Amino acid sequence: MSSLVRVAHNRKLLVSVFNAQEAREAVLGGGRIIDSEDPKSALGNISPRNIMDISDAVLDFQRGLDVQLSTNIGEDQLLFRRSQAGQAIEKSRYEIAGKAAQAAIGVALSMGTRVHPVSFVKVGVDGMEVEKVAEVLQEVVLTLRRTEQLSHAQVMSVLFAQDLDLWNERKRTDAVRRVLVELREFNPSSADDPDSFDIAPYAIGTLRDQRTGEPLFTDPGQVSLASLIHRGVLPPGSDGTHVRTNELFEHRRYFPRVAAGANRTTRSVIKAMVDVTAESGANAIMIDTSILSKVSNVCLVDTASEGMVDINGLLERDGLEQRGILGLEDLRFFVDYCHYRGLAANVAGSIESYQAQQLWILIPQLDQASTRGSASAVDHDPSNQRSYADTRQHRVIRRTLVRGLAPPEHGGVLNLPESLREVDGAAARVRELMALVREGRRALGLPELEAFWVDRYGTQTRIERG
Repeated sequence: MSSLVRVAHNRKLLVSVFNAQEAREAVLGGGRIIDSEDPKSALGNISPRNIMDISDAVLDFQRGLDVQLSTNIGEDQLLFRRSQAGQAIEKSRYEIAGKAAQAAIGVALSMGTRVHPVSFVKVGVDGMEVEKVAEVLQEVVLTLRRTEQLSHAQVMSVLFAQDLDLWNERKRTDAVRRVLVELREFNPSSADDPDSFDIAPYAIGTLRDQRTGEPLFTDPGQVSLASLIHRGVLPPGSDGTHVRTNELFEHRRYFPRVAAGANRTTRSVIKAMVDVTAESGANAIMIDTSILSKVSNVCLVDTASEGMVDINGLLERDGLEQRGILGLEDLRFFVDYCHYRGLAANVAGSIESYQAQQLWILIPQLDQASTRGSASAVDHDPSNQRSYADTRQHRVIRRTLVRGLAPPEHGGVLNLPESLREVDGAAARVRELMALVREGRRALGLPELEAFWVDRYGTQTRIERG
């Protein structure tokens, strides 16, 4: 059977890439939206020239299906000025919306229209009151529609799901602090603050020159208040080396009418996010998770929810069990309500292959899924057998891993981390997962399931049906 003809879906995998080779890997793996993003930046911002290189690579590459481009203007649109006392004071709503629209024109022009006339401009609006979200999105939408060359560009809002209880439980762990220091997701703090910690022990081998990538400090003797200020880690005038990690933007502050007292994302919050996106005239919405959640091993999809096979609970990173925020019924509500309001629904938030392949069959109406981390592997130089750091900033896109997230009709397979083979009780859970996905595909007339173990380099070993 030809699934591309018989299956009535237009589902797409968005893959975030940093350069031309990663774009080629993403296309070969089944990516339908090639998104430009800098993994070394917590906000994902990328230069226009990099976007142009990625666009040219996609244009030059043979592909069986139309491919769109996308990029973002960052997750934080807020603008501030400093008072004479050094305090940050928010600028006017007009200027915030105007700057966002200017950025949108810039990235849309960088993507061009040669690959596909309909590109996506992603607008991160986390940390804004709902009224401000509406103003920023509407300004971006109306600005792009007024430009003749870019009038077909689509706008996708990006909002974050959260679980404050999990974050508060995990944010003080050494592993989480270390990664957030590397990403510079911290601010100076008083030593009296119960959430503060001394950054000095975390600086060695972690903090890097943002231009060269080389470590700023390799020996404890190099780290002092003066050297931290000199290297731009702490601001001038700092009187100590204590910092605290940044915090999640709480829904109850920014969506107060529906999230009062809520410690996690509820359907009322999802509805409010979708409503403000639709009312602004935007075309799509992505529900993602903050870098803070990702670092604390909290993802979007709760596989422990009814109707899914729970693989999250079998996986740990730095002693932290993988946990999800939204269950299957919450995600169904998100997709259904998006379609009711005329929007495309995109799910992100550290989506893994075992989550994506379940979602494609359990919520066949899902429009898009987005990935970078789960489609990336440790970089390896074949000329000298050197392997690079196994960190979010240094991993690279591999086509074998992209296939693990792609919809079945675009060659999607089930990839499972090789580490699962050593986990007690995993074998039965994996068999259950494969049976669920296999039967779901057959019921929908989708291609037969292929399943693989994958290692940290993206190398696949076929899982034989047993």
